[in-house]
Amino acid sequence: MKLFKNFVACILFLLPVFTAHSQPLSNNAEISLLTCSSGKELYATFGHSAIRVHDTISNTDIVFNYGVFDFNTPHFYWKFVSGKLNYQLAIQSTRRFLRMYKNEGRSVVEEEIILTDKEKQKLLVFLQKNYLPENRYYLYDFFYNNCSSKIWDVTAKQIEQPLYFDSTAYSPETFRKMLFPYLKNLPWAKLGINILLGLPADKTADFEEQMFLPDYLSYNMSHTLREKDKHEAQSILGPRKILVKTQRPVLTNTWEPLWVFWIIFGIIFILSIFRFSKKIMSVIDYLLYSVTGLLGILLSFLWFISEHQAMNANLDLLWASPIAVLVIIGKAFSLKKINKVLIGLYILTIITLLIGFSFFNQQFSPCIIPISLILLTRLLTNELKLIKTPGKTN
Repeated sequence: MKLFKNFVACILFLLPVFTAHSQPLSNNAEISLLTCSSGKELYATFGHSAIRVHDTISNTDIVFNYGVFDFNTPHFYWKFVSGKLNYQLAIQSTRRFLRMYKNEGRSVVEEEIILTDKEKQKLLVFLQKNYLPENRYYLYDFFYNNCSSKIWDVTAKQIEQPLYFDSTAYSPETFRKMLFPYLKNLPWAKLGINILLGLPADKTADFEEQMFLPDYLSYNMSHTLREKDKHEAQSILGPRKILVKTQRPVLTNTWEPLWVFWIIFGIIFILSIFRFSKKIMSVIDYLLYSVTGLLGILLSFLWFISEHQAMNANLDLLWASPIAVLVIIGKAFSLKKINKVLIGLYILTIITLLIGFSFFNQQFSPCIIPISLILLTRLLTNELKLIKTPGKTN
């Protein structure tokens, strides 16, 4: 009996999904944009968007969600790093969708997408077809093909009248700078993301490209207009309605990376000048070169092998260089002549970065300055011994 009750409950829970596939929308149907606030997980930092279909006549109330991925995907982490991870379109009941975001402490705002009855039906048919197993998967790209940008692409295609944008609402920003407000309270995550992003992230996003972020999708769509008649224009989004109202506590982090690296630089500089214990400094060198070298290998992989467009042409390779790994190998096998060439090349690339820091088209994190000075200090004092100090030498 219990099993039967669970079965009935499951059928009733999924009934709105089934009915959405079995009958056309009524005149009372509404299709709306759902915008969800940031979450505590890094992948949820930038918020989320989805499409709601609500029809009281057919008892349909479902959400089409383009932001679903499966951790159980074979070779998940390899596909994620190499930019070959498929996301998918999923269908959920609105009740379940809202409950999930409420439990996560995230707000959800709804704005009706102003469509004609014909356009609503076209959009629903498109979403239903897109949900078929052979169509629901798509290759994710953070800037150009994600849960937010997909909604704009899908919706705009179903609107029959020409659309135009309110240019006064457009504020030109690069993709990189658009991310920074969301990372304000996550300085270490901001540093990591900043290092991983290459020159493509410093392209200025146009009005439509900005919609890769859910908040911008909502704002820009509300300033996307269609002709209502010869003398009036109408936004394609209706008024905002709060479905879930929650307030996540603001996270604070007093250990700002910039100050941490300046302090480390000061310590390393003093230890290097006064020729502190050779064994301890050797350990520091191996650790320093290992971290920067492995990071350089990762950045090289993301540039030359990965499908992540935003991580191409990354000039952070001037300091986080695979050369550092070769330096360690040279030290281990006492390849002094080869090592001098490698170290000289490494010093040259770091100096190039410091000189061109403000002139390159790529925006670097300010943390790169103390990090580069740490590397230069160790390369010059210990490796090439170009900085001479009084006192006993090792």
